[in-house]
Amino acid sequence: MRTFHRITFACALLASALTLASVAQQRGFDPSQIPANGVITGTVIDADSRQIVPSATVALYSVRDSSLVTGTVTQNEGTFELSNLRAGRYYVRISFIGYAPKIVGGLVLHPDAWTAALGNIELESDATMLANVEVEAERSQVTFGIDRTIYSTRDQPVTAGGNASDVLTNVPSVEVDVDGNVSLRGNANVAVMINGKPAPVTGEFLANFLKQLPANTIDRVEVMPNPSAKYDPDGMAGIINIVLAEDTRLNPSGALSLEGGTNEEWGLSGNINLPINRLSVFLNYGYRDDNRNSYGSNFRDNRYDNTFLDQNSDDISSNFSHVLNSTIDYKFSRVTELSLSGMVSLRDGEDQGSNVYRFYDAAELMTDGYRRLSEESDARFNTDASLTLRNVWVPSDHELKTEVRYNQSQGDERELLWQEPYEMVLGKYDDASFYEAQDSERNDDRFSAQTDYIRNFGDRWKLETGAKFDSRGMFSDLVRSRGVDETTLIRDETLSNSFDYRENITAAYLVGSGKRGALSYQFGLRAEMAQTQFDLATTGEAFDNSYESLFPSGFLTYNLTEGKQLKLQYTKRIERPRTWYMNPFPSFSDPLNVRQGNPYLEPEYIHAFETGYQSFSRNGSFSLSPYFRRTINVIKRNKTVDPTTGISTMTFKNLATDDNYGLEVIASRRIGRTFNAFANFNAYRVVTDGSNVDTDLTNAALGWSTRINATWTAMPGTTLQAFLFYRAPMDTEQGRISAWSMANVAVRQSLLGDKGSLSVRLSDPFDTMGFNFVVDNDLFYQDGRRKWQSRVLKVSFTYSFGDQSNMRRRDQNRGGGMDMGGGGGDVGID
Repeated sequence: MRTFHRITFACALLASALTLASVAQQRGFDPSQIPANGVITGTVIDADSRQIVPSATVALYSVRDSSLVTGTVTQNEGTFELSNLRAGRYYVRISFIGYAPKIVGGLVLHPDAWTAALGNIELESDATMLANVEVEAERSQVTFGIDRTIYSTRDQPVTAGGNASDVLTNVPSVEVDVDGNVSLRGNANVAVMINGKPAPVTGEFLANFLKQLPANTIDRVEVMPNPSAKYDPDGMAGIINIVLAEDTRLNPSGALSLEGGTNEEWGLSGNINLPINRLSVFLNYGYRDDNRNSYGSNFRDNRYDNTFLDQNSDDISSNFSHVLNSTIDYKFSRVTELSLSGMVSLRDGEDQGSNVYRFYDAAELMTDGYRRLSEESDARFNTDASLTLRNVWVPSDHELKTEVRYNQSQGDERELLWQEPYEMVLGKYDDASFYEAQDSERNDDRFSAQTDYIRNFGDRWKLETGAKFDSRGMFSDLVRSRGVDETTLIRDETLSNSFDYRENITAAYLVGSGKRGALSYQFGLRAEMAQTQFDLATTGEAFDNSYESLFPSGFLTYNLTEGKQLKLQYTKRIERPRTWYMNPFPSFSDPLNVRQGNPYLEPEYIHAFETGYQSFSRNGSFSLSPYFRRTINVIKRNKTVDPTTGISTMTFKNLATDDNYGLEVIASRRIGRTFNAFANFNAYRVVTDGSNVDTDLTNAALGWSTRINATWTAMPGTTLQAFLFYRAPMDTEQGRISAWSMANVAVRQSLLGDKGSLSVRLSDPFDTMGFNFVVDNDLFYQDGRRKWQSRVLKVSFTYSFGDQSNMRRRDQNRGGGMDMGGGGGDVGID
């Protein structure tokens, strides 16, 4: 529909321009000599709900001859601006599907009054139109904002029956590795948010949490490599905001989905929306049960004594999870609304593993070996709740929001290991020589209180300010026991550990934005005071660290012509060490490959610069973004081998600097109404200076990745989609990591009068998902490989009930908890 309006406007504008030029030539006068300084602004809102109406059509007509002068569509904030207007008398016509058109007249522009601010323009719903018109809506695939790029991910066949990790895999700039860890532009230090709020879990637990979120609950993904000072500065690479689907409908509605896969995976999810007068209730539930196999190998050449280690592993895991997400809104008045949001998730899993170790001498003859077997069970329970009070006098122009949030995560894990020696003479494994058990309990909690205020002063200046207090704690208790069998396990104090961590952050920010002609700008500053403390109860050690930081940000966009703009951005960010990076107590799950934290790690500070060019039209878009990031005190992994014991230890170090130079290209293309595709290419060079720790930790490497996602509507109701991703091999500080590639193909068929859909997806059809890495130094050479079950066929069925067409669009800022900010607004690509 938006594409149709733009084509109509383009044709009308072209006809108007030709007519005006013809008249000017006949009269012998130059229209360019007449100044065109007029500006008309306004905000379109729903008359009943007082919610903004994005993508409404705004047409400007001349009173003199009723000719169309110009037009536009409202931005995500519901605002519009018509500029470069000549003196004259005008009227505006505003329309949107499901609403009665509205005409605002009496507009006069002249040299003494070049600006006409219309304020809120209320649209009344048209029940007759809703009842009799069948609407075919097509969402924008890509939207450019002043500080982010927004990707519509709802109803993608290649993610049908999948989870949030599958969705992120299909988003340009984002990568998801074998363990589910997320990175942005090749950098894993990225902050992940759900509905504009920090994810309820972080670190190593985030990957499992993302696998719990069903893909069909996600509406869009917002990628912000350089977020403004309004947002938490955590995450070196920026912010990825996952916005869950939530529609405001006039009548009750909902959907149910059922999916299954060849890896014994199946899931069930559903959502329901219940509007009751001033009360609106949205509920979403998802259940998932999946099984996965993986295997790996590790070969190490110990150059210090000319011996070799050959290690092979197999792993079988099964997991199930429940996720319940809900939002309850109550409108006290036209201005005031109270929202209660909550999320509850439960995850339970089992894992069986086998690790085989073989040792060889310099003549490559086997000297020893054993098999280490394990059984692991873990359970994790997460709760997250927030209470938000909003006062919206004028949407996006005058708002006050206060929010209190609390989340808690509890986890218990038990791992039983036993070791079977290899009898060299008999050529087989003997009975277990000893047993080990590892019982761990971890509790995380987080409390935050935040207030945000927005005020628009005049037509071209906007102020945003706020403050936040954030308190986060983590306690873990690890007990290790040993015995000759499972019934004789005795706690070993030398291998047990308790870790208690607390972090308090107080912050305030100020952001100003505006627009002058073709230039949009936004500048901000955030001030933070952080206090951290953690204690090791087992050893009696305590470590404290307090620091203060300033985080400036700046954004400029310049509209060259209609549909073409330049951008320039700068932000300063921080990456705080994760708790397991700092816990100095070693992990002994693999006795020959130990992981140990560093309690003296300091935060990383990142200075990020980015410029770019963006163009868009009804047929597609193009974005070219060179960027540069300098990281001070960069945290890197460091692996060493003890020549005496042969044990390798992986820990973390603060290196001096890390410079990242990159270029990213994102392009989308639409051919007719049946085919569209987008492609992404990202190349970067990383230069690391680790000479403050070791000269061997200095590195310069080139990396690049590319992906393409194509969708074809073969016939009405039938959609095919294909996805391909490739990441090139890359050197690291201590070695090299191999290339990585994956592909997905899918088809979706609408059924039951478009109320149902059947999707079939084949992931990794070429079975290429896997990687290997090399560590090479004077002491040892190591070659590791990992592969897992990735070729999976999934089938999913979705059925929608209720009046799905009788819908009013919810404010995207509200649903995502994010204000687009700045005076530039968004540019949608149909």
